[in-house]
Amino acid sequence: MNLSGQQRSLRVWTDFFFLIQAVQCSFPSPQNVSIVSFNLKHKLTWIPGPGTEAFTKFRVQSLNQRRKLWVSVKSCSDLQLGETCDLTESFTERLGFYQARVQAFSQDKESNWTTSKFFTPLLDTTLGPPLVSVTGCGNCLILRLSPPASMEQNHNPLPYIYQHYSINVSRTRDKAQFAMKASNGETLINYLEPGAEYCITAFMVTSFNNPVVPSDPQCSLTSPQPLNTVAIFLSALCLAFTLALLICAALTYTRPLHTPLLRAFMGFLPFLERR
Repeated sequence: MNLSGQQRSLRVWTDFFFLIQAVQCSFPSPQNVSIVSFNLKHKLTWIPGPGTEAFTKFRVQSLNQRRKLWVSVKSCSDLQLGETCDLTESFTERLGFYQARVQAFSQDKESNWTTSKFFTPLLDTTLGPPLVSVTGCGNCLILRLSPPASMEQNHNPLPYIYQHYSINVSRTRDKAQFAMKASNGETLINYLEPGAEYCITAFMVTSFNNPVVPSDPQCSLTSPQPLNTVAIFLSALCLAFTLALLICAALTYTRPLHTPLLRAFMGFLPFLERR
């Protein structure tokens, strides 16, 4: 059957389209595309598909579900193998719903896009440990708490998610422990054993039940009880008075015994001189 020029042209373009698709599908797509967030710093990670060549590069796009538009991430348009993509500046709405996708490409071919799961910055970020310091004060500890420095610098998200800190107090000697709540700033922990070591760990409790990382144990000795100088003075006075009575009693008891002995010794002296 003879084909017209228009039909032959359409046939050529159709074959060319399927050829391009076949080339694209044969290029390995990225795998395990996921958004990892720590203290509201968001990063896109992925694994190159099997058979990915060393010269392969990657590009990233982000999607805000409210705007329904895929946008190229400029800083992640020409990534090498092993690199990741920082999406912190792309995910500006704290309660927005986002996705990201990755495509592998080379000079003459590209892979299919691989898309991440949905992500909401405030709900899905992992919160790191707060800053903790502790000092002793007699039978108490002074606890100071503050959020991670990186969170305070990141547009101050704490009013949206922060509720309080959960505190665990453990006595080193016997591992006796108890839990309590605390807020930012200084907290006094009373009624502890003086002169004992206590270790404290803390983590943030949030409105959205975010994944959290507790702080490392921070340990301190409670101070020994202050000396009661009045009681020490009275005790020393009583001891001195008791010693004085004992000395007086000893002198009174031994004087009659020493007098005859002294007289006997004096009478014996002329005998020694004659010899």
